[in-house]
Amino acid sequence: MSLQQQFPGVHWVWHGSISFVYEVHPLIVVKVPKSGELEREQFQHEIKVYEIFSRNPPCPFIVQCFQYTDNGIFLEYMRGTALMIHNNNNYDPETRLVTKVDKLEPLALRKEWMNDITQAVAFLESLNLAHGDLRPENILLDRNRLKLSDFDCTAEIGTDFEACMAPYGRILNGDEVDQGARGTSGFLGPRTEQFALGSIFYLINYGFEVYGNQSLAEDPEEHGPKVVDLLQNMKFPSLDGDPLIDDIINKCWHNRYATIAELATTTKTLFLERNTESDTNTEATPVSESATDKATQPDEVDSENPDGSAGDMGQDHSPGDLSSKKEFCQILEKRGLLEVLCSGEPKELGFELKFYRYAKS
Repeated sequence: MSLQQQFPGVHWVWHGSISFVYEVHPLIVVKVPKSGELEREQFQHEIKVYEIFSRNPPCPFIVQCFQYTDNGIFLEYMRGTALMIHNNNNYDPETRLVTKVDKLEPLALRKEWMNDITQAVAFLESLNLAHGDLRPENILLDRNRLKLSDFDCTAEIGTDFEACMAPYGRILNGDEVDQGARGTSGFLGPRTEQFALGSIFYLINYGFEVYGNQSLAEDPEEHGPKVVDLLQNMKFPSLDGDPLIDDIINKCWHNRYATIAELATTTKTLFLERNTESDTNTEATPVSESATDKATQPDEVDSENPDGSAGDMGQDHSPGDLSSKKEFCQILEKRGLLEVLCSGEPKELGFELKFYRYAKS
């Protein structure tokens, strides 16, 4: 019996740096590690983070995990896109710079996203953890919901910051010896996390990445290194948007919040105010491809049909709901799905990549 016959509800929908992602149900995906030694090592590290999560009350702003083993992590299916707002922009093909932002999300939604991601990072901080790789690719959308994902770089606060990528991380200069040595990315903690959040907030509210609309060098290949140099020297683009949001971005870039919890208090205030303010911003349709997804979602998974061909689950997080999802994943595990998916590359197993299959269903 072929893999597709044995598991007809399984589809290859994504690939990351260390894993392949398969849809196993319209609301569940499973990540399995790539075959390389480094990839498997990082995958095991991510499993340890999920073990820590499992010992604490769930955070609603982190992609929910239903089951994990050495060979797979079953997660809720965020069926939109990552927080990359490229579809809202016009680009110069030669310079790769943004020439025009066609639209921004409504102000209330932008504030909600800012709060959601900050609450997720504050949750990690409460566990003495820093995400370590905060960037748009690791922030997922489903309709207008936003959640944090990908914890293979997550480590204890005070650990060396290894996944520094401008503009979501910066190299230290000589004036920050308490944060690490000059020329390094320093130590993970509130400084690194809030800096990344500041650049994420900038992307959300301006529609492009830091310096993504400015020509810094004749050769487009030199643009990135120039950004690195500017950020190392604490030189940032001008802020001329919403004054309150700009103030938060500026404080994040300059390490003004002692903890992420302090920042989260501020963003939560913004979030709570969204229903009382007069938001006349008419700038747009949400970026998520699945924002208009009106697919019906019955209440439970049918554990007798663990191929996803029948039955479904609701989106609440009640214990019964979580239990049914966990049971569904355990059935697939017992049937040997993870061993099969780890036995070869997706194409070797007969899969074709189908990005976010249910995004427009």
